[in-house]
Amino acid sequence: MSNHNNTLATLEPHGANIVLGDLLRWRLAAQHIPLENRRNSSQLAGGRRSALRGRGIDFDEVRLYQAGDDVRAIDWRVTARTGKAHTKIFREEKERPVILVIDLRSAMFFGSRRCFKSVLVAHTAALLAWATLEAGDRIGAMLISDDGIMDIKPRRSRHTVLQLFRQILAINQQHASIKTNSSIIKKSSSASPSLHDAMQQLRAITKPGSCTILLSDFHDWNDDCTRALHPVVRHSQCFAVQTTDVLEQKMPRLGLVRLRSGLRTATIDTQDQKMLARFQQQRQQHQQQLHDALRTLKIPQLLLHTNELLFPALRQFFLHGVAHAK
Repeated sequence: MSNHNNTLATLEPHGANIVLGDLLRWRLAAQHIPLENRRNSSQLAGGRRSALRGRGIDFDEVRLYQAGDDVRAIDWRVTARTGKAHTKIFREEKERPVILVIDLRSAMFFGSRRCFKSVLVAHTAALLAWATLEAGDRIGAMLISDDGIMDIKPRRSRHTVLQLFRQILAINQQHASIKTNSSIIKKSSSASPSLHDAMQQLRAITKPGSCTILLSDFHDWNDDCTRALHPVVRHSQCFAVQTTDVLEQKMPRLGLVRLRSGLRTATIDTQDQKMLARFQQQRQQHQQQLHDALRTLKIPQLLLHTNELLFPALRQFFLHGVAHAK
């Protein structure tokens, strides 16, 4: 057990850069993330049973024969006993599509402990992608970057996982180049999509019986996002994994601090008590708004901190997601 825990510890995210080898190695731990348990607990989950009836391997019931029924499904024993033709009805088995919504906009490239939020999200996506294949489901994704939103069609294939990783690395590399090229900054900052844009697009691509996992810091979540996501949760499972850093929850007192976001810069006084109080109040209000919205939508929420271990938190969440929703 000790060796196993030591191995998992080496997989944990760290640093400011996303490395392909680190994402690939999460395959070693995928079997320990019980996505199939969460699937079986929902009537909408499609990995074991669907609401569709037809020729499957899982028997459901026997009913009177109706015009158009497959004659191969006639239950001859019941038919002989009752004198009326009866048909066996089965529930079809279907692979469930799992959609990872991965936020890799500029706000995610920040962290003061252990790793950046972008690195934490990338590792979380990698672990969930491998766990999805381990559960026998199809994996797809929606990637949100400063340049737009890109979809990856769900497939039950390692090639799809590798395609996802390549796109994550491309966004990471592009962001690294942005920091040293002001012309790219100007181009990128003007085209950054909102979380609401992503939720609207998600509504168009999500199929009934699927599972959607949102991976973001949710910094721009608002009531429009809630309304856009409502049709999605009506016919599919949904989970929210929020990444955060300690400096986003409590600003340190460092005196005058110069900040930059894209081409915009600002200087703030972290010793200003009124400013600190406003910051704390706005943060708490936004977090409460997000919590209330997810609770209304019945979406279990996990809060991941950049200075905490990923694997134990994610495993515990999918073992007892609803009970431990924050």
